[in-house]
Amino acid sequence: MRRPPATLVVVAAFGAVFAVSLALGGPPRFLPPWTALFAFSAAFLAHLWSSEKRAGRKVFESRPDAALFWLCTTLYLASFRWHGGDDIPNSLLPYSILKHGTLSFDPYRQWATQTGMRDLIHEVRGRLVSVYPVAAGVLALPLYLIPVATVAEPSDVFLHSLSKIAGTLLTAGSVVLVRRTLATRCSPRWAMACALLYGLGSFAYSVSSQALYSHAPAQLGVALGLLALVHEGRAWSAAAGFGFALAWAAREDSLFYLGAAGLFLLIHRRDRLAAFVAGAVVPIALNSAYWHAYSGSFWLPPYYEMQSSIFGGLDAEGLVAMLVSPSRGLLFFFPAVVFGLWGAAKACRDPRTRWAPYMAMAGIAMWVFVAFRITWIGGTTFGTRYFALPCLTLAVFAGELEAEVRRSPRLSAAWVFAFAFCVLVHAAGANFQWPGVRLTQQEQLAVVWDIRQFPLAAVFVDGGPIGATPEPWRTPYGLALLCLAALPAAAWMRRWISGRASE
Repeated sequence: MRRPPATLVVVAAFGAVFAVSLALGGPPRFLPPWTALFAFSAAFLAHLWSSEKRAGRKVFESRPDAALFWLCTTLYLASFRWHGGDDIPNSLLPYSILKHGTLSFDPYRQWATQTGMRDLIHEVRGRLVSVYPVAAGVLALPLYLIPVATVAEPSDVFLHSLSKIAGTLLTAGSVVLVRRTLATRCSPRWAMACALLYGLGSFAYSVSSQALYSHAPAQLGVALGLLALVHEGRAWSAAAGFGFALAWAAREDSLFYLGAAGLFLLIHRRDRLAAFVAGAVVPIALNSAYWHAYSGSFWLPPYYEMQSSIFGGLDAEGLVAMLVSPSRGLLFFFPAVVFGLWGAAKACRDPRTRWAPYMAMAGIAMWVFVAFRITWIGGTTFGTRYFALPCLTLAVFAGELEAEVRRSPRLSAAWVFAFAFCVLVHAAGANFQWPGVRLTQQEQLAVVWDIRQFPLAAVFVDGGPIGATPEPWRTPYGLALLCLAALPAAAWMRRWISGRASE
């Protein structure tokens, strides 16, 4: 009888450790689940690499989806920290659903009415409900099956661990779907490059994967919608509707993407519209049923009054700052936007991608919409996390530039630099304390244009993530930490797009 590879035995062992960590509720009785899953993920990635190498293949070419998913999962979990806050209601919601059959927090009233929960959970018509959409918590249900069965009173630390795992898995899934979409328009190698730009060089890494925010399911939905949109057939049309509607159910501002997809089909592909609507009905109907059950209206969520209060007039400074300020500007946090916009312009002129102008306009509409928010800075956040979805579509649009980038040494160098810089910024967001985390909203507004609030600068300032290290040692220490992210990313991308990457 043939023995299984040693790496597979290690994977199985770490899988069992992860299951035990879920069953025992993490610390103080056992390892935190995110630590156990990190070990499993890293072991599985090593197993994939070694097994493909033994077969004479390169894992990123022969098993691109599996390699991409487990690489992102491993790196997302490697921060070993929880960057949450708004995710707290959704981190407990699966307990309410599976244990008590409710989408409210009435069974956990003492927990839900603590002073610190005032901005997260409100009482509406006598019920305690989240002030955020609940789709993220619903999608996380499979992860909670073991904990709900074995851990009666989950600790906050345990919930933070589950929240991070759920956000990680949903975000990593969206990266795979983005790669598959790109693979329909460019070579597998360039598709991988652009997918990694999205997965490791955008808010997918620094924010969406770090807790169970609403961003991850919205990104998963739009990624599914785009993948289905570029394929033909009724099933794909229904999947497109389901994906874009899921994004809307997770974050209402994703309505721009749902509307853009529907408008594209209405104008250009009416033969696909009926199936699209049929797929969209499922998440829309379920979400509207939740609204009705807890607010009494199919059209208004139970958190409508709270959320509507954060809107005012158009903030011109916010409109500009979201693009070019060092603390919130897209150009600082995602300089690859230049390639994305160039690719978008090219795609919008291509008759084979008639959906492109609609997705581009959805991103612009979201940018303007956020500028109407009094809280356009995003509160305690990393950059302008509202650009998580636009970064996804910009990475897809960058897929249009393969010929231009790969045939020009200067453009190739610019692409490598932009990729490495993006990875560096968002690795800092995932692994270090976010700049301004202790500031009030008014204090954050006052330092929007302060270069010290840019993550790579914040690493070196007093009070920053390594502020306890005194000068002159802080500067070389900080540079060494940053090089650990930037240099390998740049070296790998340079070899990858030149066709010489060794795995």
